[in-house]
Amino acid sequence: MTDIPHNWICRNPIKNAVCVQVISGYSDVFSKLIQSRGLNTIEKARAFLEPSIKSLHDPFLMPGMNKGVERLKEAIGSKQRIIVFGDYDADGIISSVLVYNFLKSLNIETGIYIPDRTDEGYDLGIDFVKKVSSSIDLIISVDCGTNNIESQEYIRNNQNGPDVIACDHHNPTLNDYPDNNKYVIINPKMPGSEYPFKDLSGGGVVFKFLIAVLRSLNSRQKNIYDKNYLSSLLDLVAVSTIADVMPLIDENRIIVKRGLEEIQNTSNRGLKALIGIAAPDSMEIREYDIGFMIAPRLNAAGRIGTAIDSFNLLSDDDTDNVYIAKKLDSFNRERQGIQKKILDEILLKYDFDEIISQKKIFIAKSNDWNEGVLGIVASGIVKKFNLPAILFRERNGILKGSGRSIPHFDLHGNLLQLVDLFIKFGGHKLACGISMDLQNFNEFCRKMVSITKKKISNKELIKKYEYDIEIGFQDIDIRFLEDLCLLRPNGTGNPRPAFVTKDCSIAEIKQLKNGKHVKIFFKNNGRVFEGLIFNIDDSKKKILYNKEIVSILYNLQLNKWNNSSSIQLMVKDMF
Repeated sequence: MTDIPHNWICRNPIKNAVCVQVISGYSDVFSKLIQSRGLNTIEKARAFLEPSIKSLHDPFLMPGMNKGVERLKEAIGSKQRIIVFGDYDADGIISSVLVYNFLKSLNIETGIYIPDRTDEGYDLGIDFVKKVSSSIDLIISVDCGTNNIESQEYIRNNQNGPDVIACDHHNPTLNDYPDNNKYVIINPKMPGSEYPFKDLSGGGVVFKFLIAVLRSLNSRQKNIYDKNYLSSLLDLVAVSTIADVMPLIDENRIIVKRGLEEIQNTSNRGLKALIGIAAPDSMEIREYDIGFMIAPRLNAAGRIGTAIDSFNLLSDDDTDNVYIAKKLDSFNRERQGIQKKILDEILLKYDFDEIISQKKIFIAKSNDWNEGVLGIVASGIVKKFNLPAILFRERNGILKGSGRSIPHFDLHGNLLQLVDLFIKFGGHKLACGISMDLQNFNEFCRKMVSITKKKISNKELIKKYEYDIEIGFQDIDIRFLEDLCLLRPNGTGNPRPAFVTKDCSIAEIKQLKNGKHVKIFFKNNGRVFEGLIFNIDDSKKKILYNKEIVSILYNLQLNKWNNSSSIQLMVKDMF
C-alpha cells in the first residue's frame, strides 16, 4: 500500500466528501472533481461550464469609467488631437491596438506611442507628457498610468496641457488618489473599487472601456460598427489575458473561452499571419498555443527590437503581415538565445544551495545583461529552484530590473516596504518591475533578504505539486476526458486538472531520446495506461528502477496518432 508525500497538496480537499451528481449526464468522478473546485450546485456548475458573454459585469461599475467615457466622447465630438500611449509587452500592445482601431473606425486621427523598454522604461513618464503637452489634447494610456505620480501631478496642475484617460490594471501604490477630471484612472483595483472582478488584463480593462463608450455614442456613430464588432475583439483580448497570466476565472474565463472560439477564424490579418508562423501545425488554437507560441513572439519585439512592430502587425493598417510575423519569429529566436546565455551564466556563477539556505531569495545585477529578458530569466530561476528572483541591468548608475516570485511570497506587497529606495516600482503578487539608483543596491539586498528570511520557510521552498482528487484507473475513460474539456481554458486560477493514483505497479519501462524522456506502462485495478515523463531527473529514475509499487501524480491527455486515440498519463511526480 503506497502513500503520498507531504509536497503533494490537494488543491481543495472536500470536507465530508460525498460524490454528488451535480449535473445529470456527468460521471461520478467528474462531479467529484468539479465539486472540489467549489462547483457544488447546479447553478454554479452551469455558470462555470457554460460561460456566457451576457454574464460580463456592467463596465460602468468600474472606477473612473463614467468620467473616462464622457471625456472620450467630448474628444470624439470635437475632433480633438488624441494619442494612445501603450506598454511594450503583449498586453500593452493589444490594448493599444484596440483603442487605436476603435477610434480609426470613427475617422478620428489618432497617434500611437510605445516607449522603448531600455531607453524609456515602463509607464507614462513625465518627459513624454511634457514633449506632447502643446500638441495633444488627450492622451489615452493603456496597461499603465496608475502609479506615475509625477506625471499625474504635472497633468493636474497644467490646465493648458492635455488630459489623460488611463486604462490600467496594475496594483495602486497609493491609498488615495485625487478626484480630478484632467487625469482619469479606469482601473478595477483602485481604492474603494466596487467592481466585482479585479483581475482583468490591461486589454480586458480596455475592452470594458470600449463597451461603455460604444453604449454611450449616438445612433449615427453606433451604426459605424458591425453588430458583432465587440465579439470580434475577443480574440485579441483573450491573447492579452493569457499573455499577462491573468486568472482564468469569472470575466476572464468568459473572455478567453469566447476568444478562443473567435481566434479559430480570426478576421485580424496580422494575428492570422502570426499563427501561421508560430503554430502552423495546430488544428485548433488553444491556450497553450497563445501562452507559449503567440504571446512570446509579440513580446519579443519589445525585448529585442521595437514593440511598434507588434503593434503594426495587429493594427488594421495595411502592412506586410507575413514579413512582420517572420521578423517577430526571428526576434523570438534571438531572445531565446540571450535568455539561455544569461541563465547558464547565473547557474555557473552562483551557489544556489547556499542562497536557498541563507537568503531565501536570489538578487543579482550585471551591466552585460539585456534587461528585456530579465523577467523571463527570473521566471526560469523560480521554476528551477522554487525561489523568488530579482535581476537588474546596471547602466549609467541606474539599475532596471524584473522580479518573479513563488505563490507563498507576495512580491509586490513586500516590496512596498522598500519603496523609498526606488525610482520607479510596480507589479503584482508574483511579478515586479523596479528602477533604482545603484547606490541603493546593497541596502535593498540586505533589507529584502531580511524580509524573505522572516517570511519564507525552508518548507515553502520545497517544490510542491498540486492535485485535485485521488482516483483509480477504473475511473478513467474517454467520456471522462471529454468531460474534462469542459473545464477549459486552463491556466492560472483554473489549472489543468491533476490526479493522484496510489498502488500502481510498473509493467514496462521504455527509454526515449537517450533516456532524457521515459515511457512507463502503469497498472492499477486491473487496467494499464501509458505514462510519460519528460526530462526525467535522477530522483524519479531512482524511484522508477527501485520500487515495484508507486503513487503517481499526473495530468490526463488524449493522444491521437495514425487515426487512433489512446489515453496517456503525463506524469509530474512519483513516490
